[in-house]
Amino acid sequence: MLRTHKLIVTIIFLLLLQNSFAQKLTKKQIDSTYNALTVLPNSIQKVEDLISLYKKSIKSRLIDESIIDEAKNISEEIAYFDGLAKCYNRKGIAARIDFDYTNSVLFHKRALNYLHNSTDSLLISKCLLNLGVTYRKLNLEKEAFEYYFKALKFSEKIDDRIGVTISLNGIGNVFLNTEQYDKALYYLKKALAVEIKAGNPRGEEYGLLNIGETFLKMKQYDSAYYYFDRSLKLAIKHPRRESLAIKYSKLGWLYQSKGEYQKSLDYYKSSIPLFEKYNNVRYLSNTLINIGKNQLNLKKYNQAHENILLGLNGAKAIKSKENIMLGYNALVDYYTLTNNYKKALGAHKNATAFHDSIVNEASQKRIISTQIAYETAKKDKQIQKLAIEKEQSEKNAKSNFNRLIILGIVGVLVLLFLGYLLYLYRRNSDLEIENLNSELKNYIHQVHELKDKANNKQFDSTENFEEFGLSKREIEVFTHITSGLSNDEIATKMFVSKNTVKTHIKNIYSKLDVKNRIQAMKKVSAI
Repeated sequence: MLRTHKLIVTIIFLLLLQNSFAQKLTKKQIDSTYNALTVLPNSIQKVEDLISLYKKSIKSRLIDESIIDEAKNISEEIAYFDGLAKCYNRKGIAARIDFDYTNSVLFHKRALNYLHNSTDSLLISKCLLNLGVTYRKLNLEKEAFEYYFKALKFSEKIDDRIGVTISLNGIGNVFLNTEQYDKALYYLKKALAVEIKAGNPRGEEYGLLNIGETFLKMKQYDSAYYYFDRSLKLAIKHPRRESLAIKYSKLGWLYQSKGEYQKSLDYYKSSIPLFEKYNNVRYLSNTLINIGKNQLNLKKYNQAHENILLGLNGAKAIKSKENIMLGYNALVDYYTLTNNYKKALGAHKNATAFHDSIVNEASQKRIISTQIAYETAKKDKQIQKLAIEKEQSEKNAKSNFNRLIILGIVGVLVLLFLGYLLYLYRRNSDLEIENLNSELKNYIHQVHELKDKANNKQFDSTENFEEFGLSKREIEVFTHITSGLSNDEIATKMFVSKNTVKTHIKNIYSKLDVKNRIQAMKKVSAI
């Protein structure tokens, strides 16, 4: 009864989960669904449901890491390697969101290791892409390019449009960061063409922005404006969170690079409300610092100093080293323009220190990357061994099952064949018995018929038998035969032995040229 109750409760909560996937869940709904799932037997479906619940908790901004950890533990227990890969892939994304790029790489690599023998091509492609993204966050361009390129080839093979465009944009951005602009444009334009063909305005908007930024770094301002403007129009037509603000920010950067500081200032200011609304501190701090830089060029020093400090404090709050360095460089300009050279020197030292820390961090990240590769290689061997053992076990189980099925089929066929033979044998036996009965009836009928004739007809030894050359004794025996007597009865009547009677009968058959009594009586009757 208790077990049935649990099952009913579980079904109710699973239905709740399914129906609520179109909207955000509350903390209570997430906890209730999680509790309902935990009482179910461990299975692949249970792992998939837990992963789905974890994704929903992210969308509801109520992230519960215990959900994905439970899915991971169950996957290990039941040797569900695709489930382990999905769990580690999700943990890698979560680590990247928390700016923990080292662990993000580690998790994504572990996910990829579990997919060596997987047929889930889409999941493999996602892992490769996530590794490319995280390595680019670490400024490890070589490793980022390697995984983006693998993801591109894999996505093209399985005809995954999203994977193809993300890979192409990723490769383009790697070349952009390494100042290989022609190569960057080649891949970014390929990505844009795919998005336009697919009719995906969001992807088209992103692609136009990337190409515009490349032209901006090449100082081809007219081309940069052309692509930024197209991207802006799409953002206005299809508004999405801070997307419009990002376009304003890029246009602000463009006009700042051209020396049109008032236009740049106007665009940067237009972006602030959306960055504040969606709490995008990284873009907001960058925007405030650039507003301050524009105000320095417009000789609005007090306002410039205020905005630079606001932006710098925001950058420090999120530990954005690039924005911190940008802020200190802006302060160097401010103190230089206001003739405060001592503070200018201090700001310069801070900017240099952050620049050196970024360089050192990149070097450390490369070392960490090597360590990660070493650690994951060891784990990879263990995983492969487990995968091989599991695969062999499944093959053996399948082979035994197939053998059992074949033996069962052969056994059934043998039984059917034996049954058919038995049927034929019984059918033939019945036919033989029926034929024998028919012959016996016919024989008896003929005997009775001849007996009746014999009773009504006297055989004259001289007339009836003289032409056959029967002796007197043989005629007497034949007379008894026509009376229907058996051999024993004839022997008793004639006071002779049974063998003597048989001898006489044999002679009668020979002389009459017949094989049995009926034929003998028929032949004599015909005379």
